[in-house]
Order: sequence, then C-alpha cells, then structure tokens
Amino acid sequence: MHAIHDYLQNSPLVQRPLVATLLLNIDLLIDPQKYGLYRQQAVDAITEALDSSLINEGVQEKCCKALLILGGRFSLSGKLLTEDWILKVAGFKDGSHANSIVKEADLDIGDSTLSEDEEQAIAKWLRNLSVLLVGSGNKSFLEAISNCLAMGNRDLVTACLATVAWLTSILPSPTDDTELQQTLCTLISQLKQSLESGAQVQHKIIASMSLLNLSKIAEYRVMLMTIAEEMVGPLRSLADVTWTAKELYGIISSTTDL
Repeated sequence: MHAIHDYLQNSPLVQRPLVATLLLNIDLLIDPQKYGLYRQQAVDAITEALDSSLINEGVQEKCCKALLILGGRFSLSGKLLTEDWILKVAGFKDGSHANSIVKEADLDIGDSTLSEDEEQAIAKWLRNLSVLLVGSGNKSFLEAISNCLAMGNRDLVTACLATVAWLTSILPSPTDDTELQQTLCTLISQLKQSLESGAQVQHKIIASMSLLNLSKIAEYRVMLMTIAEEMVGPLRSLADVTWTAKELYGIISSTTDL
C-alpha cells in the first residue's frame, strides 16, 4: 500500500484515477472499519481527477473506468458490468426495448449465479465505500460527479449515473450538513434532466432508479414532489420498460392529481 501510495503521489495525472482506485480497494479490503490517510488521499485523487476530466479527454476516459470499477461488478473475463447490472436490476433486458444493450451472454457470470454470501460481500463493500465517499459531510466527490453530469459527455455521464444509482441505493442517513444536502438537491435536478432528455434510454432508466432510491428518503421525497409534474410524462413512457420507472410513477401519481 505504501508503494502504491508513493506511486499515486508521483504518477502522471492520467494514471491517477486507476491508481487511486486500486489503493482504495486494497485499503478497504484490509480493514474496512479503520479510517486511514491512504483512504482519504485515494478519494481526493479520484475527486481531483473527475474535476480534471472536464478539460482532459485522457483523464476523462480513465475516470469512466475508475467509477465503474468502484461499482464492484465484473465478469469472469474482467469486463466491467456495473452499468449492465444496474439495467438488469431495473428489468431492462434484451428485447424489451429497441435500444437495449443488456444481453445475457454479455453478463458472462450471470449475476444470478452469485451466492448469497457473495452478494452480501458486494453490498457490504458498497456500504463501506458510500460512507467514505459521501459520509461525514464529504460533499466534494458528489460535487465532482455533479459537474461531470453537467458536462454532457456520453461515456462520462453513463459512469456518473451508474455511480449515483448504487450510491443512492445505500446512501448514509441524511446529516445536518446543509451544503451536502444542497449538492444532493442539485443532483436530483440533473437526474430529472437525464430522465426528461437523456440521449440514451439507458440514461433515463438509470436516472429513474436513482430518483426512486431518493424518493425513499423523506427529505428528498419532498423535493421530488415539487417537480413531479415535470417527471410524470417521461416516467409514464418508461413504466412499461422498467419496474423502477413504474414504481416511481406510481408514487408520484398517488400523491398528486396528475
């Protein structure tokens, strides 16, 4: 870990997102409950790389890969499956929509083959990671994600939306940190925009999943109700494609006159 940390400090900017991700993975695996300097510096490096990705295409490409690695879903051959897994959880499978990209053959391991212990291990990993990324009032990572979503690059938007989807599914309890709450509110607006005008149907589906996750937290459900009228149309069109959009549409419809 010390050697990787030293390399992170001296490596070219374009290599830092993946080096930091490696360091973070090892640190969390060794002792997930012990907070350390390496861990925070790894998160800071990923956050700084996300900021740099706005103007550096090389860093942007590595950031996309780093974010998908953090999602913790891989095939036996090493293919990153975070986006495909999220779409599969939402019920978006090949043949259910003309633009679907999720094919059972591509999943390689078929998530259904994972044992209960393996699924619990992944869930535990993501919970520990979410606390590190957004817990204790740490809003910088989410701010960087928000800035990348605003940029509009397709691959970067995909990776950021996938990250927001699993983060919101296990988001730490809301804190009294007003700035962190404001950052999450900004993300809600961006998720709504992706739902309304996303370039790809996959973006809309992942956005609807994140919004559904946030609707289960009272503080953010109130905000969602204030923009319900703007979301009802896009959600209605997705309701037959994924259960996440259907459930969110039902929540909005049951609390409004729409």
